Amino acid sequence: MFVNYFADDERTSPINLAIARAILGIWLIWKTVMYDWRLFVEVPFHQTPEFAWAVPPVAPGLILTVEKWILIGLLIGFVLGYRIQFTAGVSAFLLAHLGTVRATQLTSGETESLFIGVYFLIFFALFSETDVLSVDSLRRTKHESLDTLRSRLESGAASYRMPALKWSLVVIALIYFGSGFDKIFHSGILNPTLEFATSENIARITTSYRSDGPLQFVTENSILMRMGGIGTLVLELGFLIAVLVGITITPVIVGLFGFTVSNVLLLGIHFVDVYVILLLFAAWDLGYERIVRVRQIDVVFDERCQFCMRSLVPFAILDINNTVTFLPQSEAPDPYSQRNDVDFERVMYVFHNGNSYEGYYAFRELLRQYRCFFPVVWFMGLSFVEDFGNRIYRYVAENRGTKFTCRVE
Repeated sequence: MFVNYFADDERTSPINLAIARAILGIWLIWKTVMYDWRLFVEVPFHQTPEFAWAVPPVAPGLILTVEKWILIGLLIGFVLGYRIQFTAGVSAFLLAHLGTVRATQLTSGETESLFIGVYFLIFFALFSETDVLSVDSLRRTKHESLDTLRSRLESGAASYRMPALKWSLVVIALIYFGSGFDKIFHSGILNPTLEFATSENIARITTSYRSDGPLQFVTENSILMRMGGIGTLVLELGFLIAVLVGITITPVIVGLFGFTVSNVLLLGIHFVDVYVILLLFAAWDLGYERIVRVRQIDVVFDERCQFCMRSLVPFAILDINNTVTFLPQSEAPDPYSQRNDVDFERVMYVFHNGNSYEGYYAFRELLRQYRCFFPVVWFMGLSFVEDFGNRIYRYVAENRGTKFTCRVE
């Protein structure tokens, strides 16, 4: 399932935006790493000399290589959600420059996808404050009051806007619409015969790229060729229409995936970038909702400690099914507060089915609630990790009022 963010850019979980940011950043890192700029500038030929101004006049190989690694460093910060406005904004500028240099010799989809990444980075930079599952969001909690932090833990479900994905969706739909528009109009004049969609034209395009593909028999069937041509136009033009009208875009995106696969089989052309770009709009939160455990657990925290509550905010955001109840120490029910084996003033506790978990083990149990963290939970269960983790937790707990901005009132 895919989400039409133009119709409604609010979701009950921010996981879609966080995953889209990670996919976008990792994809662009992969795209950037591939380029060997020193080798690239050794070729003096410019297929499109109008872009030659972008090539540094002095030591271009060195400058572009340094620029490449700066971009990779910024994109790593972007993936982590660190200073998104800066890392995404500067990354967009550097990526646009490197893409323009690349366009001096190659203007195919490989280069065009770099500029699509530029658009997306700009939107993520403009709407960075809506990304709550990020390092930036955690940093912002430092300036929130104790009452605000407590309210965030106890409030439960919330709605999260995703304008970065909304406008990114509009951009990619416009690009597809432009492609379909070019197939129908020639030099701005409508071709009523729809020459592109004729079986002869589709067969000609197919055989010119690959004459021995596994689906070569399709090119011999005029009906299938005609249907393929018309289907291409419907998908490319219909994407923007579906987005603007506000109806589901899932059939269109599934069709575009199928169209991309057919290009591989019929033409031998691999548009790998298409898969990555379209997956940005998948409803990841629906899948995430199914992997969160349905068991109910209670977390007792110190409502006088800013550091303690800040560390729990990400877990409250991730609790999409409201399976975790956050209880301040002063309001802990008697079955918890009157137990002889608990000391709320010393550590945090997690309770489940009458069992109590304190400190380091409480965090491990809290992570266990979200199955996506199973590698972390397994690692935390190793004996040497447990020993080291317990020491770290004790050190933090004992010094939270002096070194970790506890602000006990």
